[in-house]
Amino acid sequence: MAESFVHLHVHSPYSFLDGASGLETLVERAVRLDMGALALTDHDNVSGAVEFARRARQAGLKPIQGAEVTLEGGAHLVLLAEGPGGYANLCRIITRGHLDNPRGRPRVPFAVVAGHARGLVALSGCRRGEVPRLLLARRPDAARAAALRYREAFGNRFYLELEGQPLPGSRALNRALVELGQSLGIGLVATNNVHYADRAAFWLQDLLTCVRSRVRLTEAHPERRLNAEYWLKPGAELAKTLHHLPRPVVTRALAAAGEI
Repeated sequence: MAESFVHLHVHSPYSFLDGASGLETLVERAVRLDMGALALTDHDNVSGAVEFARRARQAGLKPIQGAEVTLEGGAHLVLLAEGPGGYANLCRIITRGHLDNPRGRPRVPFAVVAGHARGLVALSGCRRGEVPRLLLARRPDAARAAALRYREAFGNRFYLELEGQPLPGSRALNRALVELGQSLGIGLVATNNVHYADRAAFWLQDLLTCVRSRVRLTEAHPERRLNAEYWLKPGAELAKTLHHLPRPVVTRALAAAGEI
């Protein structure tokens, strides 16, 4: 149900030059939406973990520690710690990604992730996730093989993400993810790849993206987001963006986010 929905894919300023809302603002927004928990999944780091845990607990919110790691080849994967053991493995994965690669370009072999999968939940990620990327490239067999590889590593703790941003090919991608999940028995979870607490902060995230990409505000760039939909939405609002999918599928995907 939308009422039990929890955001599991969230970026803060610790996703350097990619998250536009501070941890205090994100936590306050989740509390106002009456959510019982919130995840933090910054890019390739857990730098905000201590501050996030402190602010969330003070606000009566369960903090879910995680990260969006970059695999070899550039694919993204969201990892969420189920407890202290999972958090320790998450830190090991991130450390390997940084130590084994040039500064500022962390990459983790899938074998390292699979070897430290205990205590972690994995989400397929945004469009840069391996499975979505292969589906968008119209390579369904390769996407299926990748999904099976993740399921082998994480078991029933691997989920396919359904995101509702209105982007070219989004509806077809979500339908393909639903079909893949149903055919392989892999769970589906609704997320929104949050980069700011409220839609009004879109301009700031866009500005940060321009700084990160070294382009002018008047210039187009693939990194600049096409709309202002990457905010910390209520579950009911997210459900509306997934209206092209069968209602039972959306209902279950929203509920799954609150159960992880």
